[in-house]
Amino acid sequence: MAKTVDDFILDALDNLSAEQLDRFKHKLSTQHKIGYGLIEKKSNIAITGRIISKFTRKDAIARTAEVLRALDLHNQAEELEKANARQGASSPVGAGNAGGRSSDSSFTQTEVKVHIREPRTREDFLKYSRQLILDINTANRLLHLSEGNRKIARGAGSQGKDAAGGGSERPRKRMK
Repeated sequence: MAKTVDDFILDALDNLSAEQLDRFKHKLSTQHKIGYGLIEKKSNIAITGRIISKFTRKDAIARTAEVLRALDLHNQAEELEKANARQGASSPVGAGNAGGRSSDSSFTQTEVKVHIREPRTREDFLKYSRQLILDINTANRLLHLSEGNRKIARGAGSQGKDAAGGGSERPRKRMK
């Protein structure tokens, strides 16, 4: 079975010593703005996933090799790029071909556009609206509720009063 970009990066990380891996994580976070807390105590598999989600599979090999070179790990960077090139990618750094697709058949890129339609009429808006009823026992004391506890006004008004001003004080719960 053909190796994937994930496999190449994972192999490169697995071949680093513990100290080199710590330096790799630090350089990756500073050089490529991946939060150190997101990779600090993570496994190589999780770090590989983070690299690919940040850069996409198309650029992940190149970015990983770039970090390895910044740490003077030129042999490891070269091995990563060569292994990727031997597998049949269109370029040694996984740059892909025209159209944004790599010749590596183990993955495909798909772009999905989602259109969320804004309501244009009152009927469209009301289709998804819901009536709210506020509880006078949990409403802030500085809020004034009216119209059957459906309307809020900010102020020091009494909570139990309706729009006409009648009613009683806010009910209080007594503890026994």
